[in-house]
This record gives sequence, structure tokens and C-alpha cells, in this order.
Amino acid sequence: MPLFYHSTFINIDFLYSYILINIVLLYICNMKIIKRDIIPVLKKHVFSSEITILSGSRQTGKTTVVKELQKELQSEGYHTFYLTLERTDMRKLLDEKPGNLFSIIPVSPEQKSYVFIDEIQYLENPTNFLKLLYDEYADEIKLIVTGSSAFYIDRKFRDSLAGRKRIFHLTPFSLRETIRYKGEPGLLEYTGNGLKQPKSIPLIYLDTLQSITGEYLLYGGYPRVVTTDDYQEKQLILNELVNSFLKKDAFESNVRKEADFMFFTEVLADRIGNKINRNELSTICGISDETVRNYLYILEKSFHISFVRPFWKSKTGELRKMPKVYFQDNGFRNALLNTFSPVALRKDKGDLLENMVYNLLKKHYPKKQILYWITRDQKEVDFIVNRQFALEVKYNATHIKPGKYKLFQQAYPEIPLQFTCLENAENHIPAWGI
Repeated sequence: MPLFYHSTFINIDFLYSYILINIVLLYICNMKIIKRDIIPVLKKHVFSSEITILSGSRQTGKTTVVKELQKELQSEGYHTFYLTLERTDMRKLLDEKPGNLFSIIPVSPEQKSYVFIDEIQYLENPTNFLKLLYDEYADEIKLIVTGSSAFYIDRKFRDSLAGRKRIFHLTPFSLRETIRYKGEPGLLEYTGNGLKQPKSIPLIYLDTLQSITGEYLLYGGYPRVVTTDDYQEKQLILNELVNSFLKKDAFESNVRKEADFMFFTEVLADRIGNKINRNELSTICGISDETVRNYLYILEKSFHISFVRPFWKSKTGELRKMPKVYFQDNGFRNALLNTFSPVALRKDKGDLLENMVYNLLKKHYPKKQILYWITRDQKEVDFIVNRQFALEVKYNATHIKPGKYKLFQQAYPEIPLQFTCLENAENHIPAWGI
């Protein structure tokens, strides 16, 4: 007999609530849990004394990650609390006095509390808040906080909090995380292996890997985009993200001419994998060199772009300036240019693959360890990784011309050159394997 049949009289409000609760529970039980690779890394650090800071651009899933981490800790018997500083009442209390935290949460003297604080940058003085709580209450509480912008962190963190914190960066879904979400566990052992030569891939998996990688090249890894199956909807979401993100970036960084900032970002998106020439950007966009510098700074600190510096060892013919630019997410970049045509038909498919490979490399190596090599007469190798490997990206392995790289191999015989490709990659590292 159903639970609400306790009498001949049926309470309609109770019946409605009962049905609604069961619908919600059914939905939750059937939701796909998206396991992020960063969670075990964060969990390991949670038990250190330092403050754990999770940064990253908006809508990469920081809140979801910290709530999943909190759930894991709770299931293991740890004392946890979650606060969001989007709530003005909590923000006001903590701005008045860091110690007001203890009027919000009940801290137990017998058990350490793990306190998750979302959007720490909304505090007027997050440095003072974190420093005081760390210095005075490190034995009672462990702080795990999130922040949406390195621009905010640079501006509001008035000292380095040296020795008191460690910052982790959450990006959109990696290709490996995307494959995991799509329910293809058999493919995971062939993805995310760095520069190691993977095992031979069974033919049955090859088409699926190429298909998912092709989709990732177009639409990227923002969680809302990955979890949507409809391609038209993916484009709408990406267009919405571009408009909302860049407008917020412009507002928060006091950009006066929003239209100039948007146009500059679009011009930059058309140059992924290319050297940044500030004079050229200044001329094309009709803005000063100082404004170019400021826009590049804002985009980097908002996690939209990254720079790759040149590699050189005092060779007279090697260029030492002009970094190359890459976007954090292929989908975001394509939305800026409003171009989602199939990868196979695109002139920029090699650039898209190079952009993706750079972001995959960042999963394994610090950004400072990823460089590129170029000479004055434009002999080039896409990436020099940790000064131990050279990696050239080609969409199709048939485009590899070994003679183009003789100069590099003669100059640096101690750095082995490898190739990564998406098509005909049998004798090379497949792009999804990085």
C-alpha cells in the first residue's frame, strides 16, 4: 500500500509533496555523475595544513567539484560545511570580521572542520580573511576555497600568502573526461598518456575516438556543452558563454570600450597557434599598444588564453621573443568566430588540433615547461616539452615532411622529435593519447 494511504482521507498537499520528492529523487539517481580528474588531487591536498584554493574560469564546474569533494569527506565521517559568498548576508558578516565565520558554522573543538567557501574573491579583503583564519585556527578548521578569476586574485590578494596556500586550476573538461562522460570506459586506457606511445588501438575503437575528438575540436569541454547532445544547443550555449564571460571580464577589469575588447578577442581567436605581434594587433584593432597589453593581460588572467614562449640556447638564428597564443577552450574560440563547420572541411583544422594538443599537454606539464622553437627563416617546431621532448602537430600524418626538421635535430640531437596526428597516426602519437 502506498505511504500516503494511512487513512481514508487523502491530504492533497502531502500527496503532491510526496510525488514531487520522488520525482526529484528519481532524477538525481539517474543523473550522470561526472568524475573530474582533479578531485583525487584536491582530496590529497585537503589533508595538508595549507589552504586549498581552486581557481578557474566561470562555469568550469568549480562548485560541482568542491561539493563532490565535500560529499566524499562526509561519507568518510569528516566534519564539513559549505558556504557560498554569493549570499550577501554571509559576505557582509565575513567582511566585518573573519571570526564571524564561527557564528555561521558550529565548529567542534573535538573534531577538525573542513570548510568549503565558494567565490572567495567576493570578499573585500580575502587575503586578510584567509591569513587570520589560517594563523589562528589552522588546528580547528581546514579551508577549501574557490575563486573565478586570477584577475581578481591578483587584485585582491594583497600579499602572497606564502607558505599558507596552494592554488589548483580547474579547466573545462579534458578530452579524457569527455570520453568518460560519454560512457566509453574501454577508450580511457588509450587517452591521456602524455607523450608515451600508446598500445595499438583496436579497430573497433578507432572510429569512436576520432568522432569524439572531432566533436571536442569543434565544441570544446565546458561542462554545459559536453553534457548537451544537441549540436545546435551546444552552439547556443557557447555563444551565451562568450557574451556573458567577456562582458563580465570587461566590466570587472574597468574596460571602457566593451566593443573594442570584444573585437580584439575575436581577432586573437583567429590567430591561435600564431606569434603575437602587438604592433599588428594595435593597427588592426585601432587601439594603442598599452591597450593591447591590457587586453592580453585581462584575457590571460580570466583564463581564456595562454602564451607559449620561444625555446632557445643562444643560437644566433633563433627568435627569442613573441610568444604564441592559445585559447583555453576550442568551443569558446570557435564561438568567437561563429564557425562550427565540420572539422574535415575546415582550413583551420590543423590550428584547432594544435590548440587542443597544447591544452592536453598542460594536464601533464607546467605551462613554463611548454615552449616552441622557431628560427628567423621560419623553421619551426610546435612544442618543446620540459626541454626533453619536441612535439610537432599535424592533422594528418601524410603531411609530415621530415626534411623540414633537420635543422632542429642537428642543433638539438639530445631532444627527440615526435609527431602527433589525428588521422593516419599509426606510427605516431595519436592526438587523443596525450
